[in-house]
Amino acid sequence: MRTLHTIISTLLGVLLAAGVFAEKPESTMFYLNSKNDSYKVNFTLASHLMVLTFAINGSDSLNLIFDTGAGRTIITEISNPYIVSLNQARKVKLRGLGTDESVDGLISKNNKLSMGKIEGKAQELLVVPNKVIDLTARVGHPINGVIGRSIFEQFVVEINYTNQTLHFYNPDKYKRKIHKDADVIPIELIDGKPYITAMVTINGVDIPVKLLFDTGMSFALWLDPSTNPNIKPGIVHRQEVLGQGLNGNLSGEISRVEKFRIGKFEFNNVITAFPDSNAIRDAITDNGRNGSVGAEIFRRFNVVIDYHNQQIILRKNSNFDDPFRYDMSGIEVGQIVEGLPFYKVLSVGSNTPASECGLMVNDEIKSINGTSVSTMKISEISNILKSKEGKTIKMKVIRNGNEVKVKFKLRELI
Repeated sequence: MRTLHTIISTLLGVLLAAGVFAEKPESTMFYLNSKNDSYKVNFTLASHLMVLTFAINGSDSLNLIFDTGAGRTIITEISNPYIVSLNQARKVKLRGLGTDESVDGLISKNNKLSMGKIEGKAQELLVVPNKVIDLTARVGHPINGVIGRSIFEQFVVEINYTNQTLHFYNPDKYKRKIHKDADVIPIELIDGKPYITAMVTINGVDIPVKLLFDTGMSFALWLDPSTNPNIKPGIVHRQEVLGQGLNGNLSGEISRVEKFRIGKFEFNNVITAFPDSNAIRDAITDNGRNGSVGAEIFRRFNVVIDYHNQQIILRKNSNFDDPFRYDMSGIEVGQIVEGLPFYKVLSVGSNTPASECGLMVNDEIKSINGTSVSTMKISEISNILKSKEGKTIKMKVIRNGNEVKVKFKLRELI
């Protein structure tokens, strides 16, 4: 199931729209409304993405992805517009990745964002029309948007992926601890976004790369071949729909790089996306960027993000040695109804086990290997479909009101 890589272009498309068609965000401020110097919150991990619960101007809770790659807070869906009051809103034209066409959106200024003891004043929001970017269906968890830049500028943030907790510290009170199995990685802040220097090995060639450090991208890596002639997919690769932009699907290739090195840490056979360069041309600016590194890498560490000292600290956690697995079925699965365990086939890759057994787009999945999917999260379905080469998968699906049974064996696609 290709749920993970669809997030790459979904978020990238929205962020590009904000950067191209709207002026830079106004100065905003988050602060800790407490006498303590730190504040701890739990997050939900969905498709490797951290999801936090915020209120806007005292509204009911909204689920926002915690995203270092976001230039501003972006709202992609409000299920009930009457429960959220937006201040000083005006219409803007938004253009995402995929085409040059635009859609209508809103910029709203002077809002208050709150999450427990953490509050943000004078917040500027970019609002995308409902369902133009459907993060909920692909992540498998209710998602209302992303929050980024401004909150990272105000705090030192510790991320514990194994315990699913975040610690926010006042920078002048934070006491840095460097463990022997940790490493300090310098970051360069450009327009409030963090960039790191790393190394990839492709076809035996070591290539230094400048990457956006992007916690809002669930994939491990994406690299733009137009930025370096040595950056290209390996011999084994697949043409795929990589994600959804504001104006449609984005294509590219999926392959593996032989090695990826960040600081003193090294990974082998890392699954990597190579988006179509024309589709992402506006996202790759003249700052020397080659691509992005995402949460499939970061979840293998406990992470400290320290904008004030322009560094991140990485320390291995129990996920470090997990293999990099990719879908072995050829289907992408999404939710039919937000927040409920009803799933359908969103896409079927060509020359895959799914296409060969006759699975079709919009097939409603009822059971997998005898177990009803009503008891499963989308991440559990994903794990089944990339679990082991040669494993037999039996599905019952509903197609045009009729039950259809299919059977196929998982196999490595890249």
